[in-house]
Amino acid sequence: MKLFCVAVLFSVVFVIHGVDYIDCGSKSCKIDDVVVSGCAQDAKSCDLPRGTTVTMSMKFTTQNQRIDKLRNTLQGDIKGTWIPFNNTDACNSITPSCPLNANTPATFNLSVPINKLFPAISVPIKTELIDNNGVPCTCIEVQGKIV
Repeated sequence: MKLFCVAVLFSVVFVIHGVDYIDCGSKSCKIDDVVVSGCAQDAKSCDLPRGTTVTMSMKFTTQNQRIDKLRNTLQGDIKGTWIPFNNTDACNSITPSCPLNANTPATFNLSVPINKLFPAISVPIKTELIDNNGVPCTCIEVQGKIV
């Protein structure tokens, strides 16, 4: 019973903290949900406190093809220029791990340290999962505010 209550509480927290996002060009996957730590569903911007690590979880479903590899790109738009923060192999951060069969639900988890030296600014943040053919499986944009 205790385990059931914890599971229900965890799922309620996930629903409460779902994030509004812009799909900026997903091709081979359908985004099901995006959750960013500390970001309320109705917030126009996600606060990203300096000196902390912000986590993101994105649930998605592959479409009509198998995906062997995925890499993640994370960028911030600073005064009209997209600045890369990372470009990594995403398969280690996806459950289930790669390869992903067609029509398979999966979850990508990302942790981003927010350096204490980052300036306090509002910044659109874009993250993509790029497949082995260079096609964006997913592409989302969230408004962030470094505080």
